[in-house]
Amino acid sequence: MSRVKYLGMSRDRHQEGWVEESGKRAKKWKGHWFSYSADGKRHHTSRILGPKSMPKWEAKEKLRALIEKSTQQAAKCDDQTTFQYFWEHRYLPARTWEPSTRSAFVSVVTRHLLPKFGTRKLGGLDKLEMQQHLNELAESYSRSVVKKVRVQLGAVLEEAVEQEVIAKNAAQKLKMPPTRKPCERFLSIEEYGALLAELEVRDQLIVRMAVTLGLRAGEMFALRWNDVEPERLRIDESREFRGMGTKDTKTEDSDGYVRLPPAILAQLTAWRGLGKMSPVAFVFPTANGTPLSAHNYERDVIVPAAIRAGLMEQRPKNLPKGEKWRDKNTAVNFQAFRRTFSTWMQKTGATVKDVQGAMRHSSPDQTVRTYMKEIPASVAAAVDALDRILNLADVKVEGGVQ
Repeated sequence: MSRVKYLGMSRDRHQEGWVEESGKRAKKWKGHWFSYSADGKRHHTSRILGPKSMPKWEAKEKLRALIEKSTQQAAKCDDQTTFQYFWEHRYLPARTWEPSTRSAFVSVVTRHLLPKFGTRKLGGLDKLEMQQHLNELAESYSRSVVKKVRVQLGAVLEEAVEQEVIAKNAAQKLKMPPTRKPCERFLSIEEYGALLAELEVRDQLIVRMAVTLGLRAGEMFALRWNDVEPERLRIDESREFRGMGTKDTKTEDSDGYVRLPPAILAQLTAWRGLGKMSPVAFVFPTANGTPLSAHNYERDVIVPAAIRAGLMEQRPKNLPKGEKWRDKNTAVNFQAFRRTFSTWMQKTGATVKDVQGAMRHSSPDQTVRTYMKEIPASVAAAVDALDRILNLADVKVEGGVQ
């Protein structure tokens, strides 16, 4: 038997390692495995993995990670491997997603799959239990979220089948349960005016841009001054969902330009003059110069203003911390602003294609995709007309043109 063949067989045989109790007084989990040097000699290695109070499956997971790091080879997986380990070490590293896609799927799995199935063995996942989990999620989350959960659950198990870790994908025939009806909340002209009346200059400008231009929250707070041009805004970044930086926009079709009416340009110019910002500075920064968080901004600015304006109910007293209290049908947030944009833009006489182009939504129609990269005259006219309609709220905004 050649040395090369001998080394390969040995590595395979001992790649799994083993875990045992260690210590006389303070019991701990200790992991063992073998590695091989270039001359073919076998070396025993051991590491303390954690206290005995740690579940044995968690100790085995740590041992797998140590083996991979030490030998630069993937640890052996079988149907006793946990869902979380397989997701983190075998499935996720092999994905070639775009950054925005990766962020969305990682968030979905982290929030909705790992808490439920992370510690479960791949071979023990039950179809009925997974279907029940989807059904429960459908009671509180949108169809989009539930669908992502179903897709990722099936994809991870399918990869486990491909790698011969399990024999069958138990999630292959999971059904999409009925989900809650999407929120259709949008603001009337009167509600829009009432909200603006409760906001400061900066926040009036943010809301006006969100409603008139249809910007997503992440796009709004990733805007830099060099994105502001005489008749348009360049959209090429989005604020990260977590962290303080920016990332690529939601989809490739989201990149492009948005019509900038003269009245809003005047307000932006006045706002910039207050701070004399550099070209690469964010248009709406925090005190530290980082982009604002949409979640924090809605919580600290939009919701209180909406409550004062009578558009949302006050949080009930003595409500337990973490208990949901906002009615999605009356909630005022950036999603409501985008629905307000699309609803009122259609009332200007704009076609569905114009609205779709202005919102930079994906479409099978290649012509619509082209519109998303350039601003047609009809889209520019519709946005300007919407701005004039919204100005009927007759709220004086410092630096604005009424």
